[in-house]
Amino acid sequence: MKVVVGLGNPGARYEMTRHNVGFRLVEKLAAQLGADFRNSGSLQCDWARVKVGNADVVLVKPLTYMNLSGQSVQKVLHWYKVDLKAQPGDHSCNLIVAHDDVSLNLGRLRFQKAGGAGGQHGVESIIECLSGNKQFDRLKLGVGPDPGGATRGDYVLSNFPPEQQKIVDEILLHGCEGIKHWLKTDIDKSANRFNALDLCPVEPKIDELK
Repeated sequence: MKVVVGLGNPGARYEMTRHNVGFRLVEKLAAQLGADFRNSGSLQCDWARVKVGNADVVLVKPLTYMNLSGQSVQKVLHWYKVDLKAQPGDHSCNLIVAHDDVSLNLGRLRFQKAGGAGGQHGVESIIECLSGNKQFDRLKLGVGPDPGGATRGDYVLSNFPPEQQKIVDEILLHGCEGIKHWLKTDIDKSANRFNALDLCPVEPKIDELK
């Protein structure tokens, strides 16, 4: 069993915000795979179960709000009896978490194996609820550039401007392809294939503006 978690906040108020790109990715992936989300009050999430190749896959959207995402993820892993590692010594992992990353510019994505939370509160909650275990995979979706300081919180909870929507849609499509690749291979192969992707708008050179 593989578990794909997209992080975000529930409710129409947050639906199109930068913080919700994880939700949007698993929603798009479910649509591509012909799966419908169901609600589970006991697991505190919306979930969809699909088959990708030989893999049984559960797509998860925690409904705890971002900062408590780990409560739902821990319950899902327990319910399905999912160990993070496929087997001892195996490079593959059974859990990947897709989330926004303000340190990456919009148009970039990054597959990462294990590591800290990098200030992402949903990932912090997952690590805490897994008793400090950081050994799960991540797909970071760039929403930067980071405005820094006290404005960061408002920034990630704001909507993308209309002129960025095309890039958002494109990076989500690439993210879905990346997750499907991850399901069939592992984090290292997916990182090698997708981490160099850069859909960031090219800034004009100074002499081109003259």
